[in-house]
Amino acid sequence: MKWRYAFFSDPDTALKTYIIVPRDYVDVALSELLKLGIFEVIPREEGKRLEEIKEYIALVEKCRKVVDALNAHIKEQVEVEIKDMPRDTRRAMEQLYEKLASVAEMVEDLDKKEVEYTDKLKNITTLRKYLEHISSLYPNADITIVDYIGSYIAVKTLLGAKSDVDELKKSIEYVAGEIALEGQMVITTVVLRREFLEEFYREAEHKRVRVLEISKLYGVETLSNIIKRMSAEEEVMKNELRKLEELRNGTIKRYLHDIAMLKILIEAESSKAELLKNALQSKHLALVLGWIPMSKRGDVYKSLRDIPFNATFEEDPNPPVEFNNLKPFKPFETFTELNGYPSPKEWDPTPFLTYFYILFFSLMFSDIGYAIGLIIGARYILPFFVQNPETLKKLRRIAYITAAASIATGILSGSFLGSLIGRYISSALPFQIIPSMPPGLGDYRAVANVVNFYIKLALLLGYIVVLISHIIGSLKAFIKARDLWSALLEISMIIMMIFGPAFLKLHFSVEQNIDVFNLLKILPRQVIDYTIYGTLPVLILAKVKSMGSMGVMLWIFDVVGIMGDIFSFIRIAGIAIGGAMLAEIFNSFVYSTITSLSAISIGIGIIAGIVMAFMLHLFNLACSVLGPYIHSLRLILYEMSSKFYEGSGRRLNPVKVTLGTVSLGTISR
Repeated sequence: MKWRYAFFSDPDTALKTYIIVPRDYVDVALSELLKLGIFEVIPREEGKRLEEIKEYIALVEKCRKVVDALNAHIKEQVEVEIKDMPRDTRRAMEQLYEKLASVAEMVEDLDKKEVEYTDKLKNITTLRKYLEHISSLYPNADITIVDYIGSYIAVKTLLGAKSDVDELKKSIEYVAGEIALEGQMVITTVVLRREFLEEFYREAEHKRVRVLEISKLYGVETLSNIIKRMSAEEEVMKNELRKLEELRNGTIKRYLHDIAMLKILIEAESSKAELLKNALQSKHLALVLGWIPMSKRGDVYKSLRDIPFNATFEEDPNPPVEFNNLKPFKPFETFTELNGYPSPKEWDPTPFLTYFYILFFSLMFSDIGYAIGLIIGARYILPFFVQNPETLKKLRRIAYITAAASIATGILSGSFLGSLIGRYISSALPFQIIPSMPPGLGDYRAVANVVNFYIKLALLLGYIVVLISHIIGSLKAFIKARDLWSALLEISMIIMMIFGPAFLKLHFSVEQNIDVFNLLKILPRQVIDYTIYGTLPVLILAKVKSMGSMGVMLWIFDVVGIMGDIFSFIRIAGIAIGGAMLAEIFNSFVYSTITSLSAISIGIGIIAGIVMAFMLHLFNLACSVLGPYIHSLRLILYEMSSKFYEGSGRRLNPVKVTLGTVSLGTISR
């Protein structure tokens, strides 16, 4: 387990699971999965599911065709390193297909142009070579020697298969010249009567023999001039073909990483697609579809090992999640759950919030006697109010852990039922870390010192906690959400919290020392001013980018809200002082009762004092025990987790059977 899980954990993301079994084994497979208690069945909507699977299979096939088409144009072997695989493979395939399909279409257009230019170049080259042959026989001849229509005769040049041209030559009076080409093709010049020209055209078209209209393309010029023009055209065609090749290669090169990524995804998904395809087409196989936590994939194979099956897993963009915390933090998942379940894109703050929840509670409830009473109440009284065994187990663990922390702070403050027994602990300690109320509240100066200490401690703790919460919010925006403007907003808030107190003390003559980091002693005043004035526009801009036009007004609430968040922690002082003062008031009643009745009988006075102390402190415990729980919960939910936790996920809801003791007729304990 990662060390980070002691502070922030990652939720256990569920995988969409396809389990294919013979139809005779469906009940067995479902029973085994039910026993595991980790399988959430996706409701069977037969038509919809079949359509989704068919679309998925079609997507894999389309992607394969695109990759094959582009890969065919990569002439030399290229090594492309793929370091990270996308979480949602299907979505990644869809996005890559959309991108590469347009690239493949562009490459296909370039291929068509290449074929067109290649055919044109081939025709020009063939004709040029033929004209060079004729020119070698008749050096001074012009184009009419191969293409001429007169009043009585016509001269035409043909290009076609030798067998077809030979058939045409049977009706021709004279053949002026002929050369053989590759692939049983020939180019031939024939002479015929003018009146047979139309019939000749029809016959040539019927036999798919081309009649080259050379004079229409080049005019009546000498063969040598036309040959030069053709050579120039050949160079132009070759240049165009080179440009097309460079453009195509450059286009493919820009998308090599995407092509490689899609190829890997296809290789990973093709076997699954083929398996699903076979399952759909088979009368003897059945498909069980559901969600399983990523960490529990091995359990599926173990539970189904005695039956024939095949399991494939697919990541989904919006999967359900399961908490994935270390065992000591699991009871406190209930608190995180109040703000929603973590999404796959955010951290689970349960461990981090647990530490502060325990700290806040122990400061509000710092008394050994009351902590012991809390443990006894959780063990024997809580079952009467909580019937669900799992919930009862969690609440008991929370009570035991917080009570243990309260015992620790009770020792540090020397408080055991206030000063009733606590005075003996205080006398045994060399010094008190946390001051406690004086016996009977008789020393008003000491009472004022305790109140002052708790208020300062609460405000300092609030400042530190809110600052840490904004730091975590900025890290979450950068690392998890990858939202630059939200990160800048959080960083701006952090800067305002660090430099703001010094700025306020400097310009508003605040008497109290609110400069937490003593910046006024470390930095020049101009640096503090420039930092605040420079950060404020960034904060406003980031708020506008995050919230829209309303951010122009709402940023002020973020800045002022810092003070509200910090002052909210004064509740720690209020609850702690209130409980301690009430304990001392009750102790004064106990002392008065013992003193009064001891005049009659010491035994009666002591017994009456013990009974009275038990009743009064039990009443104080009953009145004050819920306050620390509720207000500690409020602090971690509203003043802390709201800065960095969204809770937009959905919890996995597996079908399971819980085995254990079942109580009938009475409340289960």
